[in-house]
Amino acid sequence: MMNYNNNDLGCTYYFDRTVFKVWSPDATEVRVQLFKTGSDNEPDAQKLESYGLKLDSQTGVWSVTVFGDLKNLYYTYLVTVNGVTRETQDVYSKAVGVNGRRSMVCDMESTNPVGWDGDKHIYVRNSTDAIIWEVHVGDFSGSPSSGVSEKNRGKYLAFTERGTTLNGEGRIKTCVDYLLDLGVTHVHLNPVYDFDSVDESRPESGQYNWGYDPSNYNVPEGSYSSNPFDGNVRINEFKQMVQALHSVGIGVVMDVVFNHTSSTDSCFNRTVPDYYYRKYGDRLLNSSGCGNVLASEKEMVRSYIVNSVVYWANEYHIDGFRFDLMGCIDTTTMNLVRLALDEIDPRILVYGEPWSANLGDNGIAFEDASVKENAHKLSSRIAMFNDSFRNALKGNNDDASIGYIQGNNHNIYYVISGILACSSNTFLKWAKKPTQCVTYNSAHDNLTLWDKLMKSSNRDDYDTTDEHIIAMNKLSAALVFTSQGIPFILGGEEMARTKYGNHNSYNSPLSVNAIDWNRARKYKELVDYYKGLIAIRKSFSPLREPTTVTVSNTYFETNGRAIAYTVPNITHGEWDMMAILFNNGHEPAKITLKSHTTLPHSWVVITDYESSGVEERKRIDGNDINIPPMSVLILIDDKSFDSVKKQK
Repeated sequence: MMNYNNNDLGCTYYFDRTVFKVWSPDATEVRVQLFKTGSDNEPDAQKLESYGLKLDSQTGVWSVTVFGDLKNLYYTYLVTVNGVTRETQDVYSKAVGVNGRRSMVCDMESTNPVGWDGDKHIYVRNSTDAIIWEVHVGDFSGSPSSGVSEKNRGKYLAFTERGTTLNGEGRIKTCVDYLLDLGVTHVHLNPVYDFDSVDESRPESGQYNWGYDPSNYNVPEGSYSSNPFDGNVRINEFKQMVQALHSVGIGVVMDVVFNHTSSTDSCFNRTVPDYYYRKYGDRLLNSSGCGNVLASEKEMVRSYIVNSVVYWANEYHIDGFRFDLMGCIDTTTMNLVRLALDEIDPRILVYGEPWSANLGDNGIAFEDASVKENAHKLSSRIAMFNDSFRNALKGNNDDASIGYIQGNNHNIYYVISGILACSSNTFLKWAKKPTQCVTYNSAHDNLTLWDKLMKSSNRDDYDTTDEHIIAMNKLSAALVFTSQGIPFILGGEEMARTKYGNHNSYNSPLSVNAIDWNRARKYKELVDYYKGLIAIRKSFSPLREPTTVTVSNTYFETNGRAIAYTVPNITHGEWDMMAILFNNGHEPAKITLKSHTTLPHSWVVITDYESSGVEERKRIDGNDINIPPMSVLILIDDKSFDSVKKQK
């Protein structure tokens, strides 16, 4: 099949003309139909002119130039293949009408908010410097407890509100101010491209979906905007959201779902039938578990994926991309994504899920899939979620099994391997460097960490303040933030976020999914613990080392239950040595610290079972350390601690 390499497909707007181009090499006729509105159910709806496109037989591209100012008109294509004519929105849409069924001619420059030219990407020097907080746009501010104005709750514009407080009471920070206080560097947004499952024309219906059902990949979702009927509004408000987060130094990561589309009755199949999806004979393959899987290995699919992420990075200033079910995508495509983004800036984050829902129905050879076993074939700056560490910490996602933080020591060496970002030669190595490993314990999928702790403890009192449950949560947080790799948490994990046992809330209402910001007050001790751990991570470079230097210099001791490790540091102006100790048992544990270098005679405790941070809590002598039950100790050698404190 012929391919087209130029990046000008779709409609290109000029004030006196618009050029329409669509790739459809099998078509025998293509026409573009213009409309006044994005649907027939709007005031002044009117069908306007239609124009035939001309085929370039060398490239398979159909094109036509329509003269006059077409700004803000809507259009569809009528594509005839094998005698069947199908109407479709543009595969390459950059703007659409309500529910995405008609594309829109858009002057993208006119959608820029005031000051957009001055907006800059937010980068960290190395990906391991990032601290990622995952959230759904609706969840972030959907609850009245968020303190966000009613009109902006659950919308892009919620991120533009500063000074929000719990229930509007003026005391406890929420939303963006809360994130600043917590110390996160990046907000990871669940799907914000245009998806199918929510009827944008009925905002009063309270529909909800995570959005993992793509419709128009290069257009923001309309249900998060104040007016989904005007294709300009969602674009402008999305940019305002990014601009607002950038203005306070927080980067934006976009969740992308290039493994499947909402259905195969899509603009892709209506434009080039049977090309974009993997098939075995007449059967659609289904490694995504969603009824279809995109054929990323095909040239025009591959270029579409690469061009899409580049477009979001350039047009919307997106700072990172998380690939859903990345195991469905071939390694060549993922490496080309990385290379293309590197041309913008190598610091743009790329990470994804190194699995598929059904790898046996993938349609590409196992050795070509972007799974952990093939991490060595991927750039070391394409990171993968470390599910073996996650499962070793808490047990399997949704059942009552237990992991290390609940007292199970059977997988203790999986925990140690995870601390080293699975980049050590000692055990379970798959990552080339820590930059290839996302270290985490919960995400939007499955039970929240708090709900998992409830289930594995055979409890359902989700609003408890039981110290034992909180201690397990603290253990998890300390393990994530003191490990190598890229730390990632589910938004609200740090305030004991609950969905009351719902492990698959993808279409549950906001009453289940929205963050209850009251928990930031109720579980303030836990929030502060996370905040302290983040501050420690930012203060000690070896925890954020992008190479395997720290991995090689870390010295572990374990008695089969307690874990202790020492980490030296040669960074000027920082602490010289850190010791980190975990005890997941109900009895005190004693362990002797060891190191590849000389150990100090005295330590400063900056984290214990009660609190965490960069300030001194007490001092202890010697290297035979007693660890209280169900607790963490983080120690700093006393000499460098005192020296750094004097410098400040």
